[in-house]
This record gives sequence, C-alpha cells and structure tokens, in this order.
Amino acid sequence: MGSGGALLGYAFVPVVSLLAVGGLALILKWAHSPGKRIRLPSYGMLVPIARCKDQHAAEVTAARLRTEGIRATVTHDVRGWLVLAWSAQAEVARAWVASRRGRS
Repeated sequence: MGSGGALLGYAFVPVVSLLAVGGLALILKWAHSPGKRIRLPSYGMLVPIARCKDQHAAEVTAARLRTEGIRATVTHDVRGWLVLAWSAQAEVARAWVASRRGRS
C-alpha cells in the first residue's frame, strides 16, 4: 500500500466521525424542535378527576372516593399523580373533590 492509501486511511476516520456527529446533531435538532408536543396517555373509560402533588395524597383521595361508592384509582404521568374515576361517575367525583378542597 502506498502513501496514497495511508492518506486515505487517515482521512477516512475523521470524515466518518464528523458525518456521524452531524447526523446525530440533526436528529437532536429535529427531536427538540418547538413544534413537538407530548401526547398525554389515554386512560380509556377512566377520566382524570384530580391531580395531586405526591402519591400519598392521590392514594388518600382515591380511597375516600371509594368509601363514597365511586370507583377510583391512581396513576402517574409526566405532570404528577392523577386520581382517575370511571367516566359515568366523573361529575360526581369532581364535585366531591371540589367540596373537599373548599373545606381545607
């Protein structure tokens, strides 16, 4: 192999590296562009009733809703802890949560 082949070998690694870094930069720019929105998950027949700061508060709220005869559960999403209830009982559950928040 002559000096031309060695020169090609030395140039190949930096060129490929720069292309790889440039490709990754384009992917990051596309992924973090301002038009992107986080799609919130769908909970099917469950509806968010209340948002709580921590898991304990959400569990307490769900337990109190269950004692009132409202089927409720707890989940966590990107913005915090949610108390979910069945859509048929959503209005009653929201009214109950609103009345409790008015007391505290």
